[in-house]
Amino acid sequence: MSSLNESSTLPIEAAYRRFLRYFYLWYAGYDLCFAYAVCTIFFSLRGLSVVQIALLLSWWSLTSILLEIPTGALADCWSRRTMLVIAPLIKALCFVVWFLADGHFALYALGFLLWSLGSALVSGTQEALLYDTLAHHSRRQDYERVLGRGMSWKYLAQAAGGILGGVLASYHIEWAILLSVIPLLFTALCALKFHDMPKTEPAREIHYLQHIRLATHELYDSRLLRYLCIYLLGISIVGELEEFDQLYYQLVHLPLAAFGAVMCIGMLASALGSRLAHHLKGKAVVLAGLPLISAVCLVFVWRVPSITGIGLILLAYAVVTPLSILAESRIQHGITGASRATVTSAINFILGGFYIVVPVILGFIAKTCHLPAIYLAGAIQLLAIAVWVLSMRGRLDGTS
Repeated sequence: MSSLNESSTLPIEAAYRRFLRYFYLWYAGYDLCFAYAVCTIFFSLRGLSVVQIALLLSWWSLTSILLEIPTGALADCWSRRTMLVIAPLIKALCFVVWFLADGHFALYALGFLLWSLGSALVSGTQEALLYDTLAHHSRRQDYERVLGRGMSWKYLAQAAGGILGGVLASYHIEWAILLSVIPLLFTALCALKFHDMPKTEPAREIHYLQHIRLATHELYDSRLLRYLCIYLLGISIVGELEEFDQLYYQLVHLPLAAFGAVMCIGMLASALGSRLAHHLKGKAVVLAGLPLISAVCLVFVWRVPSITGIGLILLAYAVVTPLSILAESRIQHGITGASRATVTSAINFILGGFYIVVPVILGFIAKTCHLPAIYLAGAIQLLAIAVWVLSMRGRLDGTS
């Protein structure tokens, strides 16, 4: 309450701009991790096979999904600000454990468990805090624009982290892992500047387990939320493919020092897509057209593995970036109950089931059919979701 009283002493516009400044810094700092550029190849260089790496990714998803709804409900009945302070500190422990792992599979799995816990504390929490803060300042209509800018800062941070991570790895790959802790400590400090705003829903006391029950009922009753969940499932394949990209770079003989540069280019493209996302709001054609473009790019990646294919991978990912922002924004506007963070986490819980299975499937496809075949599998899924959107005739984004 003292935090809220402190914010009320500031002029309304100054308080709003102050929140945005620290929100963007938080978004950037949480993903300014040098390890992103080299973590998959780091596992490979430490003796893990592609199947073991796929199992780690599935373990990451499994632990995330198990923690999603409990932490989402926690965000609806506890301090969202405090959760956003704690989350980057827990994620930082992941990289400390990896630095000390020395090739032990179980320690890499422990690191992913810590990462999952940190991300689960963030998932649902940051979206709910953003929405409630915008509502408090009568700025709900700015949600897509603010979220898009936040995502663009995230991608810019990943771009910078990719460049620096590649440089650090070219000297000593463990440096890229351990030094990822520093930006996360900065992120925790930024979260201390947030304030817990009044929730947008009716102010009544709701207990922890009630939030889970209310969120389940809202998802069951809302056809729109179910449709958006299916859509996010469809386009999320690009995120799963991305985890194997470093193995593709190795396959086409990209120098290790260039891994970070490639990541930087990809993140800059995604940052641009995020920044432009709000301009695509209400244009149903993009919901089908952009996945189709991505699918075509991935077909060429599969057919002709080469350095040029890396560029097509980056393009395939970049064109899908605005879609997740539009879908997530539509979800926030579509939530009407008192358990905003729990509903968001419940949707992420459903997505998490997909994330558990797909890395293992992709890992076995890579092992049995050669690595580029996973990109063909991704293209098929994106094509399917594009056809499904066209069959919906505008019902997905509320245009009809």
